[in-house]
Amino acid sequence: MGTSVLPPPPDLGSLRVATPDDVMRIGIVATAAFRYSPLFRWERPNHDQYPDDTLLSYRTQLKTAIQSDDFIVLVQESAYQPNESERTEAIIPANNGWTPPDAGQQVIVGVLSVKLEPDSPRKGQLKNHKGTYPDLPDCAGRDLNRRHYDSWGSLVGSVRKEHHCHGDSIVSMIVVHPAYWKHGYGTAMMKWSRDLSKIDSVAQCVSAAPMSEPLFITLGFETVCRITEDGDDDDPEGVSTALLEYRPSE
Repeated sequence: MGTSVLPPPPDLGSLRVATPDDVMRIGIVATAAFRYSPLFRWERPNHDQYPDDTLLSYRTQLKTAIQSDDFIVLVQESAYQPNESERTEAIIPANNGWTPPDAGQQVIVGVLSVKLEPDSPRKGQLKNHKGTYPDLPDCAGRDLNRRHYDSWGSLVGSVRKEHHCHGDSIVSMIVVHPAYWKHGYGTAMMKWSRDLSKIDSVAQCVSAAPMSEPLFITLGFETVCRITEDGDDDDPEGVSTALLEYRPSE
């Protein structure tokens, strides 16, 4: 019985495949970066009171993605800055289970998580399960506005389906710790993801916050529509992101 041979994925360059040992650090990077997203304000209004729950939530999400054959998770490393927690508005608890290295040693500063399209022949590729997955407790989610969190997830799913993006691969996360911004790390990760879309001739979508939307547009993504939740008594400002899609040329 023959098997189809896929073209190789894009060269990783400075990126590498995430491992089980990365989970604790990755959660810190995600928390520090997502603090600047309007969606963070909408979904996690109690972060300041329950920062441990925020951190655990992202660690759990990324542990699941690293374990799953449906996801590719890549990381970017750079020299550790001991004062990095002072350069994010997120609260990173001091005793959070991750041991920081000495200044200048390599640490993860960026994370890319891509959910592959349904029936992708790449499922299970670019995985590295060497190491030990942390034993994480159940997350109480006390930082969340549960109603906002659940309704946003349902809304995004329905909008993707309405605009026929449900067969795309999905950029589920792309973040860089604020202490390491302006080094091109986000661009490098997004270019890799876009190039995978090109190689596999598979459309790719992302729900982009206003801060990251221009980057995606520069890389060839097009706006499909805006995804908007009106304000309410809990948060009169509401929240809005852009559904963007990259369609590789035939």
